[in-house]
Amino acid sequence: MTLRTRWRAWQTRRWLRDAQVGVAPQLVGRPTITGDGDGKLRIGDRFRLASRPVPSHMVAGPGATLQVGDDVSIGHGAAIAAHERIQIGDGTRIGPFVIIMDTNFHSAGDQSLQHDCQPVTIGAGCRIGSRVTITRGVTIGDGAEILAGSVVSSAIPAGVCAAGARARVIGRAGEMASRWESPAARLPELLMVSLGLKSPPDLDGTPIPAQLWTDAQVPRLLQAIEDEIGIAADYATIRGATTYADIAGALQQTPRR
Repeated sequence: MTLRTRWRAWQTRRWLRDAQVGVAPQLVGRPTITGDGDGKLRIGDRFRLASRPVPSHMVAGPGATLQVGDDVSIGHGAAIAAHERIQIGDGTRIGPFVIIMDTNFHSAGDQSLQHDCQPVTIGAGCRIGSRVTITRGVTIGDGAEILAGSVVSSAIPAGVCAAGARARVIGRAGEMASRWESPAARLPELLMVSLGLKSPPDLDGTPIPAQLWTDAQVPRLLQAIEDEIGIAADYATIRGATTYADIAGALQQTPRR
């Protein structure tokens, strides 16, 4: 093990020091992970949490439990706060800017008042799109998909695809060809966020800025593409791209899972 590898392992454990963590956790950027008082954060094996370019937050309040299973990945900008109990099942993937809360937070500024809490349970093998909000008392069954931008405020059965401002079932998970937007529709936003651009780029022959196209940035973009579009793109192909059109073309040739 190299000195750099040892340093990263020490840094990861230090940032996760308030949690009980399984083997091989991976952090991209520095998150805020806090167990207040006797709050419990229990995280399984092979956990992956992104906090670049926007930090993620995971908090277990006094007496609360935040339970995360094995092989769970969470995108950047996530906010997960347990005041009673939140449970996330094995193999679930959560996109960027997702909010999960088991309380209405109405009394957050007054510690003399109690939160209106109801546990949240997210099953195994779920796929939660970007900017999804999951509110108190929600149960999401195993293998369910929640499309980007949805607000989940009621139970979602196992194995279904749900979407909307008041998320409702629109089909079976994995059966709807249109459940994820086309790569061309989602890619500019993912490029903007992953590469720290000021605005979404046009998918044309514009060269990718060399200072942004680094060995550190490419894996971040690949993870965002997999989380948001459902495409596991080839690293070498994407790394070899020189224009935004090259990336779009490569994704069009890569089948979705």
